[in-house]
Amino acid sequence: MNKDYVEFFDVTEDIGDWANLKLPDPSLLDYYKRLENREILINQNIDDGTVEWTQEIIQWNREDKDIPVKDRKPIKIFINSNGGSLNSIMELITICNLSKTPVYAIGMGKCYSAGDLLLMGIPKGNRYILNTTEALIHDGSTGTFGDTGKVLDDLEYTRKTEEFTKKFILDHTDIPENEYDKNYRRNWWLDSNEIIKYGVADKIIENIEELF
Repeated sequence: MNKDYVEFFDVTEDIGDWANLKLPDPSLLDYYKRLENREILINQNIDDGTVEWTQEIIQWNREDKDIPVKDRKPIKIFINSNGGSLNSIMELITICNLSKTPVYAIGMGKCYSAGDLLLMGIPKGNRYILNTTEALIHDGSTGTFGDTGKVLDDLEYTRKTEEFTKKFILDHTDIPENEYDKNYRRNWWLDSNEIIKYGVADKIIENIEELF
């Protein structure tokens, strides 16, 4: 590098070092921007990775502990998921309901299975969808193998899981029990109007500013 250039601009590194620098991954920048806005995007199957989202919610509550609830910046969860683990989604739902900082859910295109449980499990009044959002309610799936005792244990666990899921859905929606019993063994698809009718969500977004 030209010596006069180095002295005039006070450059201490070779320009080649700058040329080799890589810009941050745009998706990573988007991720941190969402965190800054207190937005969680669930655009994947739901699994043990939910612990990351629960930790974010806990951290935001820690930051807000001296701020009156009405003055806190809300948390928004955008859901577009095929579903996933019941245990994982119940962990997230529990933290959302323990949160003193308000948590809102916005059901985007797909709220299937565990994604549907998350939508309905957010505090009532804070559950939004688009007019194209779809939800899916169905029974759980299980595979049993091994000796008879283990198979019976698995079947008993499945029975308890189904009882828990039924109670959760009936407690968090307006679905009548007889209608639930008639449909849950099927793939029970709900369009946006049915999602509102059955109290799975509270409001269809009509103005994009409601997403801000």
